[in-house]
Amino acid sequence: MKMKYVLGVPLIAFVTIMSTPSIQDCYANAINVTNVSVSSVAGGMADIQFDISWSNSWNLTWSDDGGLTTVTNWDAAWVFLKFKTPSSGWRHGMLASSGHSPAAGTSIEIGANGAGTNIGVFIKRDALGAGSLSAQGMKLRWDFAQSSLGGTSDVDISIHAIEMVYIPKGAFALGSGGVEANHFYKFPTSTDPYWVANEVAINCGPSAGKLTDANNTYYNNLLLPNAFPKGYAAFYCMKYEISQGQYAAFLNHLDSSDADARYPAYSGTSRYTISVVSNQYSSSAPDRACNFLSVQDLCSYLDWSGLRPMTELEFEKACRGTINPEINEYVWGTTTAAKFTSLNGIDGSGSETALPASANCNYFNAINGPVRVGIFAQPGSSRQKAGAGFYGVMDLAGNVYECVVMAFSEGVSFIPTHGDGLLYTAPDGWPTFYGFMRRGGSWSNLAADLQTSCRYLSTDSNRDSHYGGRGVRTSQP
Repeated sequence: MKMKYVLGVPLIAFVTIMSTPSIQDCYANAINVTNVSVSSVAGGMADIQFDISWSNSWNLTWSDDGGLTTVTNWDAAWVFLKFKTPSSGWRHGMLASSGHSPAAGTSIEIGANGAGTNIGVFIKRDALGAGSLSAQGMKLRWDFAQSSLGGTSDVDISIHAIEMVYIPKGAFALGSGGVEANHFYKFPTSTDPYWVANEVAINCGPSAGKLTDANNTYYNNLLLPNAFPKGYAAFYCMKYEISQGQYAAFLNHLDSSDADARYPAYSGTSRYTISVVSNQYSSSAPDRACNFLSVQDLCSYLDWSGLRPMTELEFEKACRGTINPEINEYVWGTTTAAKFTSLNGIDGSGSETALPASANCNYFNAINGPVRVGIFAQPGSSRQKAGAGFYGVMDLAGNVYECVVMAFSEGVSFIPTHGDGLLYTAPDGWPTFYGFMRRGGSWSNLAADLQTSCRYLSTDSNRDSHYGGRGVRTSQP
């Protein structure tokens, strides 16, 4: 939607408001930003008002592990602002430290990258509940003076929203005690999971009580330092894998040279549908998981959106939660997987569903490519039927590989700096592709490759039809 606003002040004379409903996570939750307007422009600040809604939202306290574990977690929308002027490309809009006004029934958590760099906000329910969330009249305070806007300027504004899931602080197990490829365990017994009980440095190697893996080669006297995110501390994780619609919107908000560099030109191959006409990118299946993402593509998207890569320890926490693992379990907590075989409905419409009705994951070449994110979740679905992780994160097994920071090699030096909304320099402490690995399996893998503790020990710099990913953000205390 586009509208012109005459603000009546000399600093910003004209504003084009662009909400971006193409950044919908999936048909099931249909996150949407509408009715964007600007008001209260003064002193280098402006209020950006909008409505936001999505289905299947929650803020719940529940029990698991036979009533031994009590969990409180929620979903949220990660919301951030982009703007451009006639003389510049799209840039990231920094938010004020105060002055935001949540809509009734919601709260706002600011995502700060440091003093004066409030990169975005989390919007969530402010009380226990579940179901569709519709919040009218949200207000974010834009600190446009930080961007050196002056004189009379035309400014286009674009609001972006990504569904996230809160992963609470807590101890969890690495490894299930099973026989998954290269699984973690506590030395010397390969069937003993290693429990992560805090975020302090972890000693690794073939010595009693240390963390190691079934290969052992990579863990001889290794130290995972304090800074490496171990999954014990709270973080937010994208609810779904990056969709083709989200990635196309990302490309449309880059300078043309950056968009060219980050565009995987494989339209029509392995169910990848992003194409470009007159420098505008679009997808004919915007809710489908995005494949062909190299490590650099993924990191660029996360940098641009103010997120960061997930570590493989955080991956196991998001899958398994804090309960005792089942041997050789999948991310939904059981040892069986129900294979998807075909689609019901119009493929790419965003409303197609999976067949058989019992299916909960996409693997072993059922359709030779990814499917709609969240496709296995239906109203009232159990965790197992939805193919969901312990906290409600979707599609952690199958569909496309999860690209995560490995807990060895170059990945050990990873510092969890959040993206700054720019692409000019990589955030401090992010590794090159040598520090990443793939977890969770993809649409072409065997079922055993989808098990939570199965670990692929390397990745590459290529774009591949199986490669996708998602981002996380450390929760601020």
